Amino acid sequence: MFKSTKEFDSAMKDILAQIRDGIAVNSLSSSIDEGDFNAALAECVDRRYLSGLSYQRTMDGKPHFSLTDVRVTYSGLTFIESH
Repeated sequence: MFKSTKEFDSAMKDILAQIRDGIAVNSLSSSIDEGDFNAALAECVDRRYLSGLSYQRTMDGKPHFSLTDVRVTYSGLTFIESH
């Protein structure tokens, strides 16, 4: 679980930067646990920092992602540059 918004923002920035740099979503590397990674990725989708990626939550609350040609949006690039 993230302990601060700074940690959360840092995780989102790392995810967005890797996708921007051409790394496939299913190949992203992260030093955070799976739950935090999924929360950060879902937040990127909710804030519309990514296109081509959507998710639905399963009964246990975990996000299940669907992707097609995932790209960082203008808002996502702005977020990367500001953090």
